[in-house]
This record gives sequence, structure tokens and C-alpha cells, in this order.
Amino acid sequence: MTKTLVHQPEFFPWINLFIKIGYCDFFIFLDSVQYSRRSFQNRNLIGKDGSFFYITVPIKYCERDTLIKDIKIDNTKSWIEDHIKKFHFCYKKTKFFKPVINLIETEFYKKYEYLNELNQGLTKTIAKKMDLKCNFFSSTNLSGKGKKTEIILDLCNKIKALKYITGTGSKLYLDEEKFKKKQIEINYLEAKSFQYFQENSKKKFITNLSIIDYLFNLGFEEFKKK
Repeated sequence: MTKTLVHQPEFFPWINLFIKIGYCDFFIFLDSVQYSRRSFQNRNLIGKDGSFFYITVPIKYCERDTLIKDIKIDNTKSWIEDHIKKFHFCYKKTKFFKPVINLIETEFYKKYEYLNELNQGLTKTIAKKMDLKCNFFSSTNLSGKGKKTEIILDLCNKIKALKYITGTGSKLYLDEEKFKKKQIEINYLEAKSFQYFQENSKKKFITNLSIIDYLFNLGFEEFKKK
């Protein structure tokens, strides 16, 4: 049964997205919809000593209705150096600092022009290191059409998906009857709550951080055991 996940490209997504990817045959980056300024598309959370803060990729000015695929990074800002300094500040004492920072720097210094390309590159590179056997596509390349339920169904039909993997938050907008008519089963996955050893925050566990907090502390091999 072909299982598919559709999700907007995010900057260093949290661990639950990679867990969903592990269930899928196909992952489709939903990059042909309007960019959201208050989401995790150009920022995410890292932490130290019980506190968290954002790392943000600066973007060039754009109109409100600009699509995700057309958002450009403002590389006139020294955001790469700033992020790397923050990673050193938060994670330099973690067990897996060296391999994870090497992966990040390799992607960062490709100097992507578009945010979408950066996010897809990071997600696919991390997924590969985790041995996630998933085929990646983008809604732009698949010429996905429609909004909300319609575009998800259109994308699922184009790759002949029989099962759609998604989070429980999708219940707020998905029209389940339309999926039934197309004989596509929806599988809602509850977000898992994680507690793991954080070298960067020994006294108080910091929740809901980017996947890189997990990787700096536990590495890629630990994820493969899940």
C-alpha cells in the first residue's frame, strides 16, 4: 500500500516530522502554496540550560501572497555565521556535535538562493543519514492544484497513493468523505512526546525543539532504533 505524506518545507523540522517520514513511501514538499510568516518555514527552536530561542533565516521582501517556492533568502545578512555561533554556544559539549555540525555547515555553505531549496536540502540530507527510505517530491514539480483537501487529493492521485499519513491537526480542515470517494485511507498520527538526555540542558528538559537538538545529543544511529 503506497503511503504518502504532504507537508510544507520547514527549517530544521522537529523530530515528529521525521517519524512520519519513516512511515511513508513518498514525501511531498508542499511548496506551491502561500508562504506563512508565522510558521516554522524560516525559523526553528534550539535550547540551552532550560531555555529556548529562535534561529531565523532572513528573507528578502516579498508580497503577502508569495508562494513558498518563490521566497528568497537574504544572503546579504551574515545569518550562516550567526547560526553556527549559536550551535557552538548551545551544543559544543554534546556527544555528536562534530558530525552534526559538519552536516549543517556542508548544507549551509551551498549558499542556497531560495528558502525552499535550503529546507528541502536539509530535510533530505538528515533523512538520508537516518536511513529513511522515502522518495521525495515537490508539489510544484507535480503541478498540484487546489487548496486544502483538494490539493492533497490531487497530489495523492498523481502518485497513486492509497494511504495518506498526516498529523491529528489535519482533522480541522480535511474533508474525509472526499478521500473515501477516491479510496484513499487517512492515517492520523499523534505527535509523540520525547524525553531524552540533553547535555546542553541537564537540569531541565526543553521540549519541542528542532530535530538538531535531538541529533546533537543522541546522533543519527539512535533514531534508527525507533
